[in-house]
Amino acid sequence: MEKIGRLFKKFRTARGLRLKDVAKSGISISQLSRFEKGETDLTITKFIAILDEINMPIDEFVYAAHDFRRDELNEILQQIKIFVSTKNIAGMKKLLISQTEKRDTRILFHSLNCILIKIRLQDLTGETYYTDSDVAYLTNYLFSVDYWGHYELLLFSNTLDVLQHETLMLLCREMYNRTNFYKDLPNNRRLIASMLLNAYITCVERKEYLDAMYLEKQLKNSYFNDTEMYERLIFKYAQNLLIYRKDGDQLAVIEMRKCIGVMRLLDCNVLAQHYEDFLTKLIIENEN
Repeated sequence: MEKIGRLFKKFRTARGLRLKDVAKSGISISQLSRFEKGETDLTITKFIAILDEINMPIDEFVYAAHDFRRDELNEILQQIKIFVSTKNIAGMKKLLISQTEKRDTRILFHSLNCILIKIRLQDLTGETYYTDSDVAYLTNYLFSVDYWGHYELLLFSNTLDVLQHETLMLLCREMYNRTNFYKDLPNNRRLIASMLLNAYITCVERKEYLDAMYLEKQLKNSYFNDTEMYERLIFKYAQNLLIYRKDGDQLAVIEMRKCIGVMRLLDCNVLAQHYEDFLTKLIIENEN
């Protein structure tokens, strides 16, 4: 706790607050001083209370405590995105080995991370990496967690395309019950929306139109605000994807190309190319 205490002191003093200013939260000045020196620990209740006194969200503090790095899964996802966009198979394989070789106490999560990497590596190379037992392990974990948080949302959102359709939809519906406590957190709300968008596009790809329309209704209830332009853009693309997939309406293709044009206008060229390639493939399939 020594590092935590020193870090807390750094943020307290940066805000011009004295020990006695923070001690109003039910902790004595001497106890707070010992905590900042690393001489004593605090209960989670008291720690949250003193964070409130310096007006600092706990996730912001945790980010700082991790030397201003994202959590491990977010770091892995960022590397996967880079490797996929650059078709860096060697980098993906090295990432898989690094997770496989980890020997700390978080064996469960390293195993899940490995499954995620295998799924995306197989998608990139066309070679076999993950097994049915890997997918079963993943789904068993997701069903076993009573309340989905940041980790579960990211994990599901980035692996849902390999799940059996019935399992996919069951988990989508369960997700609403298992994220109730977190829906008011902006980051998690956007993660939920991202998950629904991925599931929506997957349903359209699989021609599961009734389920796609169910997810579309849930997405419309998400009420994306004006700052959530990415979600609005992908949702608009996905809606027109559904129209084109169902009816072959060429106007829907025009609308999707407009969405891709906006991505390019914003210099999101890797993203734009991904959706352009996807659309090209779909058009060829429809013509055949």
